[in-house]
Amino acid sequence: KAATELMESGDPTDGGWGGAPKFPQPSHLRFLMRCGDEKAREFAFLTCRKMMNGGIYDQLMGGFHRYSVDAVWLVPHFEKMLYDQAQLIDVYLDAWQLSGDPAFRKVVEETADYVLRDLTHAEGGFWSAQDAGSEGKEGKCYCWTEGQLKGLLREEEFAVVKKHYGVTASGNFVDHSDPEPLADQNILSVVEPGRAMSAEEKALLESGVVKLRAERLKRVPPSTDDKVLASWNGLMIAALARAGRVLKEPRYLAAAEKAHGFVVARLWDAKKG
Repeated sequence: KAATELMESGDPTDGGWGGAPKFPQPSHLRFLMRCGDEKAREFAFLTCRKMMNGGIYDQLMGGFHRYSVDAVWLVPHFEKMLYDQAQLIDVYLDAWQLSGDPAFRKVVEETADYVLRDLTHAEGGFWSAQDAGSEGKEGKCYCWTEGQLKGLLREEEFAVVKKHYGVTASGNFVDHSDPEPLADQNILSVVEPGRAMSAEEKALLESGVVKLRAERLKRVPPSTDDKVLASWNGLMIAALARAGRVLKEPRYLAAAEKAHGFVVARLWDAKKG
């Protein structure tokens, strides 16, 4: 009955539940993948694909933004939360195990790598979140103008990157809450995920993305909420331990063990239990 009701209230075109804003709902997705109903499982896979190809997913550096302000997963609220990363690692790990689709595994790896790179304390605990804006502008770290891309990429790279990520001269994002919004901003999303690419196109996309990542690392990053919360750390420790085990990736297991040690040393009162 639960699966039936979830399917009836789901968005059959773009996946997920509700209109705008639209939130990832990891518990729903994991339930549908495990309930034994093939249509429910396919709906969960659809939702996973729509999210990972949309702007709610950081196409360059990995990790999920908090929610989409529209119903098609394109324009996110750019904040990134630790608990979302943990739960969505588990969702995409389920999806990869059940489907064998390497794209799902790639999301697991990129999201875990984002957490280890940008949300990890030197002693191993995990920070809570990254802000939505930087330099006073929502999404400034994440968005691109067509002119910025042209200045960074060779002509052949630019053509492939523009087509793959749907970049336009006028952009696809305006921050209407800002009295002086940045102009012509593009949130990167995969606009034709099923399109076959030649070996040459794949190579050009890859070299272009390397340049964009390097440029992103030069930008002023959003501020980090460096609280270390036991509950959210528990979610991430469990997700990384499982990912490390399933993917046979020792880095993730080591990070989980180190974070567990941090929680025991800093947040646990052994006398009181």
